[in-house]
Amino acid sequence: MAGRLALAVFASVALAFLAGTLLSLWQEVNRYADDKRDSLVAIANVLAASGAQATAAGDPAGAGRVLNAIGKFDGAGTETDGADAREGMASELVYAAIERPDGSILADRGLTARLANDFDLRKGQSPLALLTSRTALVSVPVAEAGRIVGSLILVSDLADLNGRLLALLRTSALISSLVMVLGFAISYAIQRAITQPIAALAGTMDRVRVEQDYDQAAAIVRDDEVGVLARSFNALLETVRERDARLARHMQRLEADVAERTADLHEAKQAAEAANAAKSSFLATMSHEIRTPLNGMLVMAELLAASELPQRQQRYAEVVARSGQSLLAIINDILDFAKVEAGKLDLERIPVDPAEIVDTVVSLFAEKAVESGLDLAASVAPDVPRRVTGDPVRLGQILSNFVNNALKFTPSGSVLVRLERGAGGMLRLSVRDTGVGIPADKVGTLFSAFSQVDQSTTRRFGGTGLGLSIAHRLALAMGGRMGVDSVLGEGSTFWAELPLEAIDTDASAPIRRADAVVAGIVVAVPGQATRDSLSRRLAEAGFAPRAAASAEAGTAHWIADAATILALGHRPTGAGRVLALARLGDPAAAPILEAGWADHVLAWPVVQEEWRVALAALAGGTPFAARAAGPAARARLPQFPAARILVADDSPVNREVAREALARCGVTAVTLVEDGRLALEACRDRTFDLVLMDGSMPVLDGYAAAEAIRAEARAEGRARTPIVALTAHVVGAGADAWRDAGMDAKLAKPFTLSALADTLAGFLVPDTQSALPPVAGTTAEPASPPVAAPESESDGLLDADVVAGLVDMAARAGGDFAARILGLYREHAPRALADLQAAWDSADAEAVARTAHSLKSMSLNIGGRALAETLGAIEAQARSGSVPTTEAEIAALSPLLARTMAAVDARFGPPSASEETGAARRPA
Repeated sequence: MAGRLALAVFASVALAFLAGTLLSLWQEVNRYADDKRDSLVAIANVLAASGAQATAAGDPAGAGRVLNAIGKFDGAGTETDGADAREGMASELVYAAIERPDGSILADRGLTARLANDFDLRKGQSPLALLTSRTALVSVPVAEAGRIVGSLILVSDLADLNGRLLALLRTSALISSLVMVLGFAISYAIQRAITQPIAALAGTMDRVRVEQDYDQAAAIVRDDEVGVLARSFNALLETVRERDARLARHMQRLEADVAERTADLHEAKQAAEAANAAKSSFLATMSHEIRTPLNGMLVMAELLAASELPQRQQRYAEVVARSGQSLLAIINDILDFAKVEAGKLDLERIPVDPAEIVDTVVSLFAEKAVESGLDLAASVAPDVPRRVTGDPVRLGQILSNFVNNALKFTPSGSVLVRLERGAGGMLRLSVRDTGVGIPADKVGTLFSAFSQVDQSTTRRFGGTGLGLSIAHRLALAMGGRMGVDSVLGEGSTFWAELPLEAIDTDASAPIRRADAVVAGIVVAVPGQATRDSLSRRLAEAGFAPRAAASAEAGTAHWIADAATILALGHRPTGAGRVLALARLGDPAAAPILEAGWADHVLAWPVVQEEWRVALAALAGGTPFAARAAGPAARARLPQFPAARILVADDSPVNREVAREALARCGVTAVTLVEDGRLALEACRDRTFDLVLMDGSMPVLDGYAAAEAIRAEARAEGRARTPIVALTAHVVGAGADAWRDAGMDAKLAKPFTLSALADTLAGFLVPDTQSALPPVAGTTAEPASPPVAAPESESDGLLDADVVAGLVDMAARAGGDFAARILGLYREHAPRALADLQAAWDSADAEAVARTAHSLKSMSLNIGGRALAETLGAIEAQARSGSVPTTEAEIAALSPLLARTMAAVDARFGPPSASEETGAARRPA
């Protein structure tokens, strides 16, 4: 800015100097021209008057004398008489002449010729022309007696003009220099007055920017524009300070709010973690407590199903076994729900028979369909692979949710389960019902957790609305998709398409009707879904299904309901071969077979493998095969006759169950102990091929015992004995305790015979020469036949289902197994109650929990529901770290146990003398 101001001042002074100089030159030239003209005209007039007569007379000599009177001219060499004239004109006049009127020269002096560029002072030329001419000319007329007789011309030298102009320029330059110096001084003063406050303001701004210090202020030097700028900047700083103060106060409030909310969130997080821990603990505890009695039920059901029973009883046993497996799957589903929510569900990838899953699910829901008056059927397309890679439990769970939902929302009609190939190699599961349907605007919310069509749905049909949400998430986790097609008032179809890789790509060989076999077949079953499913497979095999109205039109095969045939009272007229459908326990099945009114009975709901075998026989005209035993229950198990196995479990019932299960695997050398210390001592005294170790036991728990066994084996250099954890803890803190204790594997309670056999095969070499066939059934009656107890005495004390199972085992399984179970309970329950009382007296919460758990577990196995529930509450309180506060809670157990044992005796009879003796001799 200072440079620009200096330049402006310099330019202004220079322009002023130039303008002034030019103006002075102009004025000087004008003044010089005027003076020169006036002096020359005066001289010329004098000379013209003097030479008038000579000019008029044409006398050159006289004219010459007049011109000589001027003086000596420059260049003429002529002397003048007048001394003043000679001095004044000697340096100025260079030429003089008198011209005749015709322009000829009468006489002249000085230069011999006139210059062409002589400046004529009398013709009004611009004075600036003087600067380009060296001489100036003036001409005046010569008059005689009033008559112009010629003209006098004078030419003057202009050399003095340049000198006068140079002098003028020197004077102007001197003055301009002084003015410029003065101007620069004034501009410097003005510059400092303007730029210093601005520079100071800029410096203040820069410091504020660099230091972020808004408490500074710009100095106000004077009250002008710069002062206004400084005031505006100070006002801006004040605004910034006020804003910063507000922001600081706001930040303090925010920090306080954040601190408060952080504290609230921390408390909420702790509460949520505590709730989650409580949930996990609850799930772990409930899983353990449910699995303990379920273990005995499942193993006994498998043992019963594996025996040779009449067909109806065999069917009962298979349903019990499958139901137990489904119950176990449901328990696992409950434990996995948190994983489903968190997206951390682990999926198995093992070989699966999809048709078998369909049959299992349909069979499980058969009774519910009968109770609801609905027809339930399945249809498996022939091109479905026989085996795929997938998670059988999750596939069954998805299908079970579909079927359960369909049965729940179908007041009348049928439910059809279909399994077929979808687009892109997908496996498509679908369930179609004829139920109430779903409004279009509610379809989008069906797969949300706890969602149903409306609030009245729960009141009318029940349920939580969680099943479809779990199924949807499972389908997505498998990489598939799930949807629903529904028409309000007509029904719904729920479907899932899953990318399951086929292992056995060859589907079942297509069944084709032989030419010699009659094509006509009457399908006279009441259920639409079953009728459609059977008719579809019959048509694919080359038959011509038709309705019962045309049954007498000619010879045809029949498929009809067993009750319908029994009501008909004879074999259908003109019938070829007759297949009857009978649900589980249908009393019409046996009579129509014995009477020859039917050739074969198919179970309802129709099992796909049984239907395939029957259809093949029907199409080929071959005899119908006898009904095959359930593959799962009646499969030959691997045998380990040389194995020596130690079983450590504090529950006598569980020890007895383990003995029987190992016996089914050919193991006879079984050592049973009831706590970890005895297991440790047994391992010191003998060598075992495998140890089955319960985790929760008195004296020394299984995990500590396993660690001690491992430590002693390492110290003594003994071979490592495989130890398998036999535990009901599958979730929670104790789920991986077996691994930390150095055990080799885990067998979760309740276990199946196949699971036990697989575990044994993982550590032992089976005997390949033999496998135990299904045990033969027996008709031996129990030593003491069960008697019915009055409802008033046992109502609410016993679990009817468990008692019914014990009664059934006592009546049908033969032997004294049930009697041994009850004898063990009669022996150990009072002792366990005494241990619980002692633990309470010593205020030992851990011992209270352990003994309450033990008594609860054995009570559940014999059906003592009320006692088990009371013990469960005491155990839960003790595991939280406190013992029951009142003695009444513990004192109430003794009469409750006595009532429970009385109810058991009323149902099964008092113990026999042999049982009493056996109990007395049985080691503790």
